[in-house]
Amino acid sequence: MKPVQVQQLFEKNLTYLLTLFIVLGIIYGLYFPCHTMVLQPYIPFTLFLMLYPMMIGIEIEEVKQAARNRRLIIWSILINFILSPLLAFVIAHLILKGLPDYQVALILLSATPCAGMVVGWTGMAKGNTPLAVVIVALSLLMSIVTIPFTMIILVGTIVSVDVFDLFKGTLLVIVIPMILGDITRRLIISRWGRPGFMYIKPLLAPVSMLGMFSILFISLALGAEKILSQWHIVLIILAALIIFYILLILISVWLIRKIKIDSKDAAALVYAVVGKNISLAVGLAAQFFTPLTVAMLAINPLVQAPVMAWFLRYSKRLKQDAEKESPS
Repeated sequence: MKPVQVQQLFEKNLTYLLTLFIVLGIIYGLYFPCHTMVLQPYIPFTLFLMLYPMMIGIEIEEVKQAARNRRLIIWSILINFILSPLLAFVIAHLILKGLPDYQVALILLSATPCAGMVVGWTGMAKGNTPLAVVIVALSLLMSIVTIPFTMIILVGTIVSVDVFDLFKGTLLVIVIPMILGDITRRLIISRWGRPGFMYIKPLLAPVSMLGMFSILFISLALGAEKILSQWHIVLIILAALIIFYILLILISVWLIRKIKIDSKDAAALVYAVVGKNISLAVGLAAQFFTPLTVAMLAINPLVQAPVMAWFLRYSKRLKQDAEKESPS
């Protein structure tokens, strides 16, 4: 099976695979509770397995292109790192009141940068993919500083947060895989050339997904009893996530029409705002917060993916409207 076929297989069955690992993790935690703690030391390894392949595919040099479209870059940063966390903070206090683990999850999710999948979604929408690549890389670099500060300011009012550990953890989680990923990419290109790298690149996402599934399995096994005792809260969690993403989409679409952003750039901006890096959020939650926090993040793709699919259809309408308004 070719690398691109492996990637398509994982992407096509992502929801099923995610559900499978969630169920397996909870079953393991319920039926083998004495053995769950044995799994905890493997979290750093699975975290590395998740993030390292992701970093191989990101070319940091492309951040230099950001100066070519400063307006969109600035708007994506403002929405992702300021508006999004504030919005999540308000929703967490209104809808998830009295559920600190889930409040932390929503705020952590909102504070994470966009993921590499943003580039793929932007491409499917026939948007500005080079711009999407720049936003992904730049946002990832900025998140080394923004995530700790956001969590300290907003989450510090909900649970106790160790400032130094969170900053050090975020730095290590992002920087080490980023450096090793950059070195690996250069070695691959020097050995097999860029065509060779582009051939194996589709394998990076599936390997990263396996790392994320492993973290979910371990975290859910550790918190299986607590999770099942609060199963009825799933509906409240889904409501909070749906409201969060709908408001992000509405704000983004309003901005697109207000400042008259080109339809191709609009696709890159919206996906950069909505395409939160669930892998990074899960990794940080598994290290610094509770299994219940991880559990809410595990539910997130069930809302995020349909929202991104909906905008894919809406982006076609934006393009048609732009074509009608443009002079023939």
